[in-house]
Amino acid sequence: MKSSTVPIWTLTVALGLLGGAAMNALHVPLAWLLGSLISVAFVSLLGGRLAMPPGARQAGQIALGTAIGLTFTQEVAAFVVGFLPIMIVSAILSIGYGVIAGRALAKTSGVDDATAFFSSVPGGVVEMSVQAERYGGDTAPVSLAQSLRILLVVTTIPPVITLLGLTGVDPFELRVLPIKPLSLLLLLAAAFGAGWLLNRRKIANAWFLGPMSVAVVLGISGVELSGMPNEVVIFAQVMMGCTLGLRYQRDRVVALRRFLLPALLSTVILVGLNLATGAGIGVLFDLPIPTMALAVSPGGMAEMSITAKVLHLGVPIVVAFHVVRIFLVIGFTGIIFRKLFPNAAKTRA
Repeated sequence: MKSSTVPIWTLTVALGLLGGAAMNALHVPLAWLLGSLISVAFVSLLGGRLAMPPGARQAGQIALGTAIGLTFTQEVAAFVVGFLPIMIVSAILSIGYGVIAGRALAKTSGVDDATAFFSSVPGGVVEMSVQAERYGGDTAPVSLAQSLRILLVVTTIPPVITLLGLTGVDPFELRVLPIKPLSLLLLLAAAFGAGWLLNRRKIANAWFLGPMSVAVVLGISGVELSGMPNEVVIFAQVMMGCTLGLRYQRDRVVALRRFLLPALLSTVILVGLNLATGAGIGVLFDLPIPTMALAVSPGGMAEMSITAKVLHLGVPIVVAFHVVRIFLVIGFTGIIFRKLFPNAAKTRA
């Protein structure tokens, strides 16, 4: 570690905290994540030199994954499992919408099929970039398009839900556990261990899924170690917001400026189709439409989960839908690409 990097880390975190505090003072939904994301992205786009300490995002994911997992109980788990077939269908539809958006992106931007496809399927930034590279796609636009998707979802859906007065319709009774410092340390240590183990196994979203799994298992087993302090949840939002903001570096965005508008249009198609599906599921199965909008929206699992937690919108349902989608996306996007584009797959795989 160079001593010159510490001031940059400090500046970036301070900038994120300042942006989050400003948004919080204005009563903006998801204030700490949005404020830190926007402030860091703004300075980064202006050419400012910013950086986050190694492991910052992972630390935020550990805290957030644990906090989300603590919302699960036996009753909640039984309810969620009953909707597994619907989760699978919605995940398949979401992948299909990604194919449609990818077709539109290929035609409007001129990029190759692999780049367009993996830019549009709603998977993780890293995972889709790796898949694109495997099939000869360009990882830079894929990474930008995937980041743009998350940015669009995070900065539009929570404010719209709040403006429409649709918050606080959680179908579950929120479980509030007392804060026990020693038990909390034990819980976070177990969460870190689970995240580390899944990361070693190259599991997608390991640092979120591992800690969440530990908390879920404890909750379903009836073990109540400790609640999660609100300050820790705020810390998680700032770490994630700052890291997301750093993706919008000036040189990178300028180099792909011709790709931005087609990518944005493709993302709007993807988001619109998914939100319509979420609303349809909500109407058909008498579930809160705002909850289903977050559950089916193509935002990042961690970002949508914290949105659901902050807005009190059925966290377990949102988490479960995103877990199923991630599993299917990671497992089957390569197969789908080979079926749809056999010539490209043969020459690149």
